[in-house]
Amino acid sequence: MDELNPDDIQTVTVLKDASAAIYGSRAANGVILITTKKGTGVSQVNYNYYNGIQNPTRMPDVIWDPIQYMRLKNQALANQGQAPVYSDSQIEEYQAGMASDPHTYPANNWFDIALKDGNIQKHNLSFGGSSDTYQYRLSLGYLDRDGIIIGPSDNEKRYSLGFNASINISQRLKVGASIDGYYRNYEQPFYGNNFFQYLSRTLPILTDRLADGRYGNSWLSTPGRNNWENPRMIAETGYSKKIVQRFLASVFGEYKLPWNITYNIKFGADKYDGLLSQFTPQVQSFNPKTLKPTNWNSPATAPRSNKTDDNDLNLHFYNTLDWKQQFKQKHNVAIMVGSAYDYFSNGQFAAEMTGYLDETLTALSVGSIRNAISGKTTEDVLISYFGRANYDYKNKYLLEATFRYDGSSRFSKENRWGFFPSILAGWRIDQENFFNSNTINLLKLRASVGRLGNQAVELYSYENNIELKQDYSFGGPSGLLAPGAAALAYADPRTTWETTTTYNGGLDIELMQSKLNLTADVYKKHTTGILRTVNFPSQVGLTGPKRNVGTVDNTGYELTAQYRDQIGAVSYGIQGNVAYNKNKVIDLDGQILYDFDTNLSTITKEGLPISAHYLLQADGFFQNQEEIDNHAFQSNATRPGYIKYKDINGDNIINGEDRVALDESSAIPKYTYGFGFNIDYKGLSFRAFFQGIAGLRIYPMANLAYPFNNGAGATTEWLTDAWTPENTQARLPIVTESTGNKDNFLQSDFWLKSGSYLRLKNVQLAYLIPQKWTSKINIAKVSVFVNAENFLTFSKYKDFDPETIINYSSLYHYPMLKTFSGGINVTF
Repeated sequence: MDELNPDDIQTVTVLKDASAAIYGSRAANGVILITTKKGTGVSQVNYNYYNGIQNPTRMPDVIWDPIQYMRLKNQALANQGQAPVYSDSQIEEYQAGMASDPHTYPANNWFDIALKDGNIQKHNLSFGGSSDTYQYRLSLGYLDRDGIIIGPSDNEKRYSLGFNASINISQRLKVGASIDGYYRNYEQPFYGNNFFQYLSRTLPILTDRLADGRYGNSWLSTPGRNNWENPRMIAETGYSKKIVQRFLASVFGEYKLPWNITYNIKFGADKYDGLLSQFTPQVQSFNPKTLKPTNWNSPATAPRSNKTDDNDLNLHFYNTLDWKQQFKQKHNVAIMVGSAYDYFSNGQFAAEMTGYLDETLTALSVGSIRNAISGKTTEDVLISYFGRANYDYKNKYLLEATFRYDGSSRFSKENRWGFFPSILAGWRIDQENFFNSNTINLLKLRASVGRLGNQAVELYSYENNIELKQDYSFGGPSGLLAPGAAALAYADPRTTWETTTTYNGGLDIELMQSKLNLTADVYKKHTTGILRTVNFPSQVGLTGPKRNVGTVDNTGYELTAQYRDQIGAVSYGIQGNVAYNKNKVIDLDGQILYDFDTNLSTITKEGLPISAHYLLQADGFFQNQEEIDNHAFQSNATRPGYIKYKDINGDNIINGEDRVALDESSAIPKYTYGFGFNIDYKGLSFRAFFQGIAGLRIYPMANLAYPFNNGAGATTEWLTDAWTPENTQARLPIVTESTGNKDNFLQSDFWLKSGSYLRLKNVQLAYLIPQKWTSKINIAKVSVFVNAENFLTFSKYKDFDPETIINYSSLYHYPMLKTFSGGINVTF
C-alpha cells in the first residue's frame, strides 16, 4: 500500500467480519481490498497536480532562553541536595556576552534552526478508455517531497507507472494484464533514525556554528553532555540513501465454459529491489571559546561506507471455477471453488568498509578495511484451497458459506494445515409482503460467524537453528577463543495456526428515499492459540520458542450514519461513524506477563486487556517533612514537593509490589470515531472530515517528557507549574532532574496523559470551472482546489502530537505533519 499511487485507486473496502475468511491466513485482523482504476467510456486524458507546504502539527514547548535554562537546572539540583552545575559568575558572564558574541554565548531555538518548512508536489497523468471489446488505462505519477529537516538529506522522489488492459478475444474468452511499477529514491542523514532523539537533547547554550563556519558545541560543562550532539552537524554530514524498485505484474484469462461455468486463471509476480547506501564521515565539533576539537564519532569506525541490497520475488498463481444459475426466477445460486499458490523468496546481501581518507570518494572499493559482510536467503510457501457458495431467494433471504484450507511452510509438516470456514446470512425484511412503509426503503438483518488463521511466526521457527560465531574459550595459558557454533533459541515443532473466530450481527437501514442510511454492527472476536514467545529462565541460556498459548476476546460495536439531500441548487451530505472495542485476556495458562523492556510498565494477565498499565498510584505531593515521616518509606532522598505514592500492600515501603494493574490498554483506544460534511453549489464544493479517538491514556517518557533527562532540557511548564514552598497547589511536583533522582519519576499514574483527540483531518475547497468556458479551448473539465490536512487538533495533551505518540513512549521521532496545498485537475 505504501508504494501504490493514490491517484490509481478506485475504491478501498474494509472487511472485518466473517466475509474476510475467504482470504485466509492474512485475514485474521481484517482485509483491505484496493481496486485500481480502469478505463471507461470514450478515450480521455487526465492531468492532476498539487503543491503544498508541510510543517509539524505540534512540537514540545521547550525552554530556549539560556539564562532561564541554567537557573532552572541549578534549581533542580538544589532541590535534590546537589551543588549547581552553572556558577553565578558563568551565568553573569553568559548574560553579558549574549549581546556581543552570539557564537560563544548563543540563545538558540534548535527547533527553528534544525527544522524548516517541507514541500511536496505531485503530478499525475493518465490515459484511458473502453468499448464493448476492450478497455485500457495507462497512468504516470511523479512525487517530489522535501522534508522538514535542514540539510541535503531529507527528501524523496517517487515515480510510478500503472497499466491495465483487457480484451474480449471471442464471446467466450477474455484476457488481460496489469503492471504497477514504482521507483522511489529517498534520502536521510546517516544518523537520521536518531535525529529527533538528538534534537530533543539539544540545549539553548549549544553553539550552532562558529564564526568561521565550523560546527560548535559549548564551553559550559554539563553533566550528561560529554559529547554534544549538534543537530546541524548531524543533518548536514553523511547520508543514508535508498533506491526502491518494485513491479507488480499480472496476466489473467477468463473462459466461459458450457453450463454457465466460468474458468478464471491469474498469474502474478511481485518483484522488489531495495539498495541502501550509507556513508558517514568523521565529524568534529569545536568549543566556541577555546576552539578545542571533539570527535563526535570514533575515528576507529568513521569514515565508513556500507551497502545493503534486498532482493525479493513473490509469485502468485490463482485459478477458480465459477457457476451461476437461476431457478424459476426465484432461486439464485452461485458456487466458486479455487486454489492458490503463493511463493515468497527474500534475499539480502550487506557489506561495510572503513579506512577512507575523507568523504570525497565513498564507494566500497575505496575503503581499505573490510569491516563486515553478511547475507541470507529465505523461501516461504503458502498453498490454499478455497470455495464459496451463495444462495438467495427473491433477493429476500441471503446465505453465503465459505471455506479456506491453508498450508503454510512456516509450520512443521505435522501442523502445517488449517481449515477456516465461515457462514453469513441476511434477511431483507423490506422485501416481505407484510412489510409496508413509506419511510423505510431498505431494512436488512445480517449475521455471520467465521474462523480465520494467523501464521505470524518466523521462518523455520520449528527447527533448532545453529548459529555460527559462537566462540568458546577452553582456558590454557594463551586464552585464545576457539571458533564454535551453538543453538541460541529453542524451537517447538508443535506450534501451529493461531485461530480467530469472529461473530457478527448487523442491521442496515435506508430511510426517506435513501437520503438517510444507517448501519449498526456488534461483534466478538475470540482468538485462541495465540502465537507468542514463551520465555525460559535465564539459566537455560536459550531464547524461548513461539507457542500457541492464550485466549483473547475483542468485543464491540460500530455505528455508521449518512444523510444526503438537496435544497434548490445546494446539495449537501453529513456522515459519521463511531466504534467501541473492549480487549480482554481470557486465558494465559495461569501465567502473568510483565513488560519492562520499553521502560513502560505493562502487565498482561487474565481478566485485563493486553499490555495494561501497571503503575504506582500517586496521592498528591508531600507538603512538609512531617508528612514524609508519617508516610510509608519511599527513599532517603524524599523531600517536600515530591510525589506521594500509595502503600497498596501496607508493608510501609513503596516499591514495585505497590503497583496496580489498570483495566485499560496502553495502546488500544476504546473509541474511534469520525464525521464529516460536504456542500456543493454550482461548481463550488466544500468538504471537511474530522477523526479522533477516546478512552486511551498514554505514558510519554524520557527527553522533554521529563525535565533534564540525561543532560536534555525541559519544557516551559516547569518554570511556572512546579511545586515550590510558595506554590503548594501546583500541578507538577518540585522540579528535579529525572535522571539520577527517580523519586518523582517512578512509573505511576501521575504521568498518565489523556490520549484522546479530535482532528480536522482534511478540509478542501474546490471549484469546477463552467464547461462553457473550458469548451472554448477544447478541455472537457477543469477544477482547482485548496486543501489542508491535519489542520486543527483538539486535545488535552499539549506536549506533542497525540496521534503519533500512541505508538511510542518517547517524544523523539519524526512528527506528524500538517499540509497546506493547492492544485488543479484537468480532463481533455
